[in-house]
Amino acid sequence: MITKTNQLDAMPIILSGDGYSLTIDPMAHVRKQRMLSASATIEKVTTNDESGDTRVHLARLSAMRIEVDKCRKEIKEPVLRVGKLIDQAAKDFLAEIEIEEGRIKGLIGDHATEVARLKAIAEAEELKAFEFARAAREAAEESGRIADVLARRKAVAAKLAASDEVASTNIAQGVRFAWDFEVKDLDAVYRAAPEFITLEIKRNDVLRWLKEVESYSESVESVAAMHGIFAFKKTVVSSR
Repeated sequence: MITKTNQLDAMPIILSGDGYSLTIDPMAHVRKQRMLSASATIEKVTTNDESGDTRVHLARLSAMRIEVDKCRKEIKEPVLRVGKLIDQAAKDFLAEIEIEEGRIKGLIGDHATEVARLKAIAEAEELKAFEFARAAREAAEESGRIADVLARRKAVAAKLAASDEVASTNIAQGVRFAWDFEVKDLDAVYRAAPEFITLEIKRNDVLRWLKEVESYSESVESVAAMHGIFAFKKTVVSSR
């Protein structure tokens, strides 16, 4: 059961029962509606004084957002801690099971690989037997000699034996072969099939770099453009 300290009793989010019933403090709802009603009257900012007054409303909204977020984190922290303990306990308990699973799967996989190797050999022998039987049949049809007829019968028997060998070489039930891969040369993959590669811009690194460029260049936009980046400054409004 998750309990709350007196410090948390006044928080806008209330966690009750065994930690599965989550409610919002009614007074928090009242405060929220008052702030939204007050801020709804702001439709346009035309002067610096109006901007200052509007920032007061913004600060109140931001304060409640920060308050609720802090409350959320404090209430969730013990839940996360318990979750981590559960995960670790399960992981520790299953460690030997997973190792044994891997070992058994390895044995089954080794057997399946060996069966596949033998099957490939049997199929190659079957193909050779088919080719030999075909050649013997053609020779017997052309010459009609007893020796050729006997050779044809022997070739057919070999073909049937080879086919039986292939049929008897089966992969065990519950085992299949699925394609997998490892990348040996990422550049080669990108050159041959760029659709296999995902590129992602590192936003924070770019922003730090733009600040560095600004420290030594008056034309950040031009430098950024040389790197394929459209740089611009946007308005940032502080709620403090």
